[in-house]
Amino acid sequence: MEPIEKYKEKLEKLENYLDFAIDVSNATGGHFVPWKLVRSNQLFIRMTVTCTSFIRLLPFNHMFPTKYEFWDLFSVFSLARNFVETYLMLWYIGVDNISDDECKLRLEILNYHLNSEKYKLYKEFGTDAESLKDFEQMLPKIKEEISNNPLFSHLVLDKNKRKQILNGTEAKYLSNHEIIDKADFVAYEFKPFYRFFSNHTHSMPFAVFSLNDERGSGKRNRTEVQYFDMALDFVTKYLLIAMIDTIKLFPFCEEKLNKEKLQIIRSEYILYSQNLPS
Repeated sequence: MEPIEKYKEKLEKLENYLDFAIDVSNATGGHFVPWKLVRSNQLFIRMTVTCTSFIRLLPFNHMFPTKYEFWDLFSVFSLARNFVETYLMLWYIGVDNISDDECKLRLEILNYHLNSEKYKLYKEFGTDAESLKDFEQMLPKIKEEISNNPLFSHLVLDKNKRKQILNGTEAKYLSNHEIIDKADFVAYEFKPFYRFFSNHTHSMPFAVFSLNDERGSGKRNRTEVQYFDMALDFVTKYLLIAMIDTIKLFPFCEEKLNKEKLQIIRSEYILYSQNLPS
C-alpha cells in the first residue's frame, strides 16, 4: 500500500475511534463521583478535544473537510505530544493502583501547583497586593501540610524533585518516563517517539535544519506522510488505552454505550496495547 493510502486508512479509523470516545465522555456524566474521578473525567474530555484539533490539522480528514491540502508537521507533532502527556496525567491521577491516602496526596500536590502558578501569574500581571494576600497566606500552609505528610516523607525522591514540589514548581512526583515504566502496557516506543515529537515541538535543530523547498513547507512529500502516519499510530494507541481505562473507572457508563462499537474498541485495544502497527 502506498504511504498516502495507508495514512488515509489510519486517519479514518482514528475519526471513528474519536466518535466513540466522545460517546464515552458523554456517558460518564450525571453521576456524583469522588474528586479523583472528577479530575480523571476532565482529563479525558481534554483528550477528546485535543484529538479533535489533531484530526482537524490532518489532510483528507472527514470531520473538517477542505480542498486545501496543507501538511503542518510541526503543529501535528506538538498536538500528538500534548495528547499523550494528558493521558499520562490521567493515568497518574485515576488509573494507577494506589491507596486513597496517596491519591489524596497527589491531588493536594496538584492543587498546590495550581495555586502557586496562579499566584505567579497574577503577580506578573500586576495584580494589587490585597488580591494576592490570600495566596500568600494559603500557600505556606499547604506547603507545610505536604512537607509533614508521612507519605510524602517516605517517597523515594531526589532532593531536587522534593524541592521543586515544595516550591510549587512541579505538579507531580513521577516523571512521564517513570509513569510509562510503571504502566501496565508495553510502551517501548514512547521514549523515542516522545523525543522525536519534542524536538519538532520546540523547534530544535533536529527539526529545523532538515527544512528545504519540500520538507517542512506544508507540501506533501513521502517522508512527512510517513511521519504523519507515525503520529496517527501514537495518538490512536493512547486514545484506545484512555477509552478502556475510562470505562473501567466509570463502569456505569458501559450500559449507555453501543455494544458492537465497544467490542471493536476492545479488540483494537488488544492490538495496540502491546505494539504499534508496522
